[in-house]
Amino acid sequence: MSEEKKDYPPSGTLFISTNKRSERSPDYTGQFELPYEVIEDLVKQMKNGVKKPLFNIAGWKKYSPKSGKNFLSIRGSIYDPPNKDEEKKEEKPKEDFSALEDITF
Repeated sequence: MSEEKKDYPPSGTLFISTNKRSERSPDYTGQFELPYEVIEDLVKQMKNGVKKPLFNIAGWKKYSPKSGKNFLSIRGSIYDPPNKDEEKKEEKPKEDFSALEDITF
């Protein structure tokens, strides 16, 4: 019986580095695939003058029974500023209460 290979979304892994040659060597190494829409967004950011385009990254601690090692499973997505909701609140027009100044109590 042949095993079907699962089609995972673009992602990556980081394993603890076993080839540390100095203190400055990386603690983790691995590979990372970016989804097409993330690459498109990075290019768009660069065309808009962003010198260091950003994307979001998320990671999950995992354990591989095959290798017996812990690793990080990572996934990238289009950059979404962390304070986006707060910025939207600030963009709302301020209410004008100047008409209430004429009311006497």
